[in-house]
Amino acid sequence: MALILAAVLGGQFLLYSVNGFKKLSYKLTISVAEAFEGDEIEIVEEIDNAKLLPLPWIRTEISCSRWLSFSGQRVVPDEKNEQRGLISGVFMLKGRQRCRRVWKVRCEKRGVHGIDSVTVSLSDLFGLAKPVSVFHINASVRVLPLPADIDAGEMSGDDFIGDIRVERFVLPDPFVISGAREYTGREPMNRIHWAQTARMGRPMVYNNEFTTERRALIVLNMQRGAMSTVQRLSVPVLEAQIKAAAYAAEIFGQMRAEYSLISNTAGERLVVQAGEGYEHMMKTLRSLAEIKNGCGEHLDDLLSGLDLYGVTDVIFISAFMTERLFETMERLSENGVCCKLLSAVLDEESCNVPALCGLIHVPKSIYSFFGAGEEQ
Repeated sequence: MALILAAVLGGQFLLYSVNGFKKLSYKLTISVAEAFEGDEIEIVEEIDNAKLLPLPWIRTEISCSRWLSFSGQRVVPDEKNEQRGLISGVFMLKGRQRCRRVWKVRCEKRGVHGIDSVTVSLSDLFGLAKPVSVFHINASVRVLPLPADIDAGEMSGDDFIGDIRVERFVLPDPFVISGAREYTGREPMNRIHWAQTARMGRPMVYNNEFTTERRALIVLNMQRGAMSTVQRLSVPVLEAQIKAAAYAAEIFGQMRAEYSLISNTAGERLVVQAGEGYEHMMKTLRSLAEIKNGCGEHLDDLLSGLDLYGVTDVIFISAFMTERLFETMERLSENGVCCKLLSAVLDEESCNVPALCGLIHVPKSIYSFFGAGEEQ
């Protein structure tokens, strides 16, 4: 009996060790390629056992970004000492059977989050054989940032709305009327102001102002402090500043104003060329979603290289104020350019801005390691 039992155990041990992963396929897909912060997406696992041998116990461990929140997820460090999310699942398959499982996942923070690998382990009937295989997964989702929660009432009535009046342009704007003037004989008949003509007793025509379209620039500063470009921003401050940039892009996108974005990111500068409309806004949000935490140059160097010709509005997003930034905002505002400073760190008590400019505080969010209670 002992020999028979040993033969049975050894036989099934060899059977599952050699043939466990034969004709066994694993597939993982993400329901969408792009989502916004706070959206719930689906991650689908499919395991197909195409052989007659049943698999009584299959365990899968999905390694993914910690910002993709599964129910019951735990966080572990990887080989780079970075925090990764780990979710485990257990399956049981008969011979020639396929199983499909859908996970509900919440996108906690913007970024490009991928699933690196899935570890699949098997077991025989008695738990003796435990072969393991790693499936490398090429699946990712781009999570776009949501605009910052800023009260629209903090903006003045004339900020970022419509065209702006200038002293002289190529042609007058037919939609901007500022009174009436005498008829010179060169104006078309549809420009005659009949009410003023009857009142004055002589031909009068509409007087139009000269305007230009708004062209805005968003300047996102990735530097933590004025003394160093090495230290990285804390995650709440970084995400608040990116949300502020998304807020500005949303405003200009809704009114179809032309705007561009520049940031002193690590490595090369992030530059989103001028454009307008919904597609340009989505392009800007995708660029913001892919920003890595790091600074490539000092804020003053970034400001000295800016091309501000033809810009009517400038949004500065920074965690601190420098003398160069103050002078730049003051010079622009004196020349009729609308300037705003958005910050998650500065407030009116701790920072002075030029008289014609405004400071808007951006609220921060708390990001933690899934219940660890530690702000990151």
